[in-house]
Amino acid sequence: MSTRLTLAAVALCLAPCALAQVIYDTVPDWVSTDSAYATGGALVDINRDGWLDFVVSSGNDMNQEHLAAYYNRGDGTFLTLPDWESSDWVYNGHLDVADVNGDGWPDVAVATLGEFNSTGPIARLYLNNAGTLSWEPDWAADVIGNAFGVAFGDMNNDGRPDLAVATGWAYSPQHYYHNYVYLNVGGTLAATPNWTSDDLNHYQGAVWVDADNDGWLDLAYAASGGPSRVYRNLGGMLETTSSWHTTDVATQDAIMVAAGDVTGDGRRDLFIADNNQLSGSGRFRQYNGLPAGMFSTTANWTYNEGYCSAVALADVNADGQLDLVTGAWWDYLRIFLNTGTGFAAAHSWRSNPTPVTEKIVFGDIDKNGLRTVRQSYNPVPPGRHLFYLPQQPIQDFVSIVADGQPLLPDQYTFSREFGWLTVGVVIASELLVEYTVSTKLDMAVTTWDSDIGNYVFYSRLFFPGDANCDGRVDFDDINPFVSLLAGSYSQEFPDCDGPLSCDFDHNGTVDFDDINPFVAILAGGGACP
Repeated sequence: MSTRLTLAAVALCLAPCALAQVIYDTVPDWVSTDSAYATGGALVDINRDGWLDFVVSSGNDMNQEHLAAYYNRGDGTFLTLPDWESSDWVYNGHLDVADVNGDGWPDVAVATLGEFNSTGPIARLYLNNAGTLSWEPDWAADVIGNAFGVAFGDMNNDGRPDLAVATGWAYSPQHYYHNYVYLNVGGTLAATPNWTSDDLNHYQGAVWVDADNDGWLDLAYAASGGPSRVYRNLGGMLETTSSWHTTDVATQDAIMVAAGDVTGDGRRDLFIADNNQLSGSGRFRQYNGLPAGMFSTTANWTYNEGYCSAVALADVNADGQLDLVTGAWWDYLRIFLNTGTGFAAAHSWRSNPTPVTEKIVFGDIDKNGLRTVRQSYNPVPPGRHLFYLPQQPIQDFVSIVADGQPLLPDQYTFSREFGWLTVGVVIASELLVEYTVSTKLDMAVTTWDSDIGNYVFYSRLFFPGDANCDGRVDFDDINPFVSLLAGSYSQEFPDCDGPLSCDFDHNGTVDFDDINPFVAILAGGGACP
């Protein structure tokens, strides 16, 4: 009888319970104990056991160090020392992750400040050998010089990841280089660049983004000593001189660039961390996407921080909108929650420690907020190979099916950080994508300060009534709630904290006294305990 009453009440209305709660503690939950000048970072399932691992590149311009991996112990935690380290010692910059050879295992590319040892390449690739990265690089760029950023994209829409490299050295004495893209040819990065910029600029970060919404990924660079720029993709090959650049700061010192739709208009916006160590503005800068394509050339929103170093976009409060997370040198990590069309002038959260932040990445490390999403693209426009998913970041793909045919790993590539997917086959009518996302995103941070280690902040979001632990309160929670009443819940959801979220009267058990509060939450009329 209670179940029938619950269903009848739920039918009245469905609305989420608005929560004013802590997203993260101000101090990290995990701190590594290795002494390294950490720079690049990614959360990725290296050994394909279903849990995200933490891959970190170290060295920067301070010391020759390793590429390292902290393996998830299968419970959402890491040891404080790396489980794996490369055998080579390199001045490592930032990194990116993609399945280069199409074997289903994610590989890691790292930018290199090669000029420090006179003979170093600008980028290296470490292949994944069934769960273990190669001890030394399997591929190295043919250009000797300095690079601080790399980014995997798909320049020619063949479903294979290509590698862009951001080169330059803006410190005195300055050294200029061209910038490059190495195409993926049959699962191997080319020996020589397939694209070379005509212009010479110092770039420190790169991101692939379809800035003009034509179905081809363009390449945005964060610049030092000049304006940041975007090179348009002209049907599979980038223009060699950029056609878009910022105009509001003549000499930025931009370290990182990110992209995502924060204004809710369906167009991606561009974010830059503009440091003021050299000649930049010392502000985080947002450039909105324009209806005609590309971005505004003057910032639509800024925040003054000084030594700005990192920007990241993620829906940290699970309201369906991308939030902005920023980091700086010897300064706070900050969260700017999305108001629906952008960000307020003040942050909503900041960390207690003030690390030298290099990279901020998100994922559900402890898998306590995962849910599966099915996205259909039908009809697919003729010749379309690039698709943006409704969320970023994503956790992982379950399946990708084109015209009823499941695709193999060498037929597509994607960015879990920025939520795009390219498919190398011709699609006649429908692309069906099934993937996982999380409403409880954990935050991992690499820090340059070798005295304090790297950080993980676990999500503290709590959803009363979320009986199936997917980060939402909806019809899918009814049967798990009934299982809680019947005493069969532990067999169906053994690793879920649903009993805690549904014990509304806090008496230690889910019973009939919790039914009315549960119904009220579903109906949108209940207060959050």
